Amino acid sequence: MFMVIRQMMPGLISIFITCFSEYMIIQSVVTTLAFPHAPFKPRDHYQCYIVVLMGHEVVGRSYLVVLSYIKPDWAEKAKFPYLWVLSTIEAILLLFFVLAAWYRFLPSVWIVLLLVFVIGAVFGLTYVNAIAFFRDRFKDNYEEFAMGFFLVAITGGVFASGLLGLYVEPILREHCTMFTNNSDFCFTRSKSLDRFTSTCIVKPN
Repeated sequence: MFMVIRQMMPGLISIFITCFSEYMIIQSVVTTLAFPHAPFKPRDHYQCYIVVLMGHEVVGRSYLVVLSYIKPDWAEKAKFPYLWVLSTIEAILLLFFVLAAWYRFLPSVWIVLLLVFVIGAVFGLTYVNAIAFFRDRFKDNYEEFAMGFFLVAITGGVFASGLLGLYVEPILREHCTMFTNNSDFCFTRSKSLDRFTSTCIVKPN
């Protein structure tokens, strides 16, 4: 088992970085990014970010299945074993969003939504290609162990981002108040469960 874990390590590190970056962005960084000219209220920004992220995670995770239904050969050719490329993209996006939250240089919520779309799609691609990568690389009894153990990297990335987020998000929120007179634009999640409705819909002019 230790031999298998050692062979899995490069892929596990890539998955960890991808999960850490995605959850850090969505749970602790974009939660401090709201825009006054957006078509929805500041407290509804986060709901919109989550809808876009999860929707395109589904797209990223299911693309091989869709291709296999169209033509089985396409799914085999569309596998992307270079997980480090995907994790690098996600890490760069994390750095970009931290800088955006700190310096407030983004002019529009649409840029954030577009990049959140990319984040969700990249994570979905990483997840499904990690499954294919470990399944193809390990056979017999090792395959079952590898398929189960790679989830450790996912949960580890989520847990690490949650811990660091407890420290990062308050700093970004406090710094945001220096750039705006309305603190509502520094925190995009509702502080209570009183509101279950959302205005995450573009209003017609």
